Amino acid sequence: MKRILVILMCLISQEVLIAQVAIGYYPFQSILSISTNTDKRLFADLKLETNNFISNFNTEISAKVNIKRLERINYYTGIGISVNPVNSYSDLPIINGYFIDFGIRAKPFEKLYNLQVVFEISPYINQDIDGGNLRTRLGLAWNFTNKSGKT
Repeated sequence: MKRILVILMCLISQEVLIAQVAIGYYPFQSILSISTNTDKRLFADLKLETNNFISNFNTEISAKVNIKRLERINYYTGIGISVNPVNSYSDLPIINGYFIDFGIRAKPFEKLYNLQVVFEISPYINQDIDGGNLRTRLGLAWNFTNKSGKT
């Protein structure tokens, strides 16, 4: 388990240093997303729940790969881990669970090429692997890159 966390952190730190950023918001779930350049083949994503108490500071870290990149839409998948760093103060496990994301990032407007409509389906399983759910997310993102998607 520690190896997976170390690998994810290495991927994220490497990508953050060499890539531009995309900021997204999923209003129905109150989630803020900060990603490396989502037009690259590999990118990292950090999701923060924004409408909760400090003691319930759930954070998701994931590594993603664009399976198919077209001019106006990207299809991607990724794996990740859900953590709550504040749990350590209550002697609770920091790891909440694990998930897989399947998603699309569509660029519907030619004049606003960096604006993306994001849809994700994300099976989630808790840390004890005895429960989970199927999550869906719909949001908007802005990818801070040029029109060609190259940095």
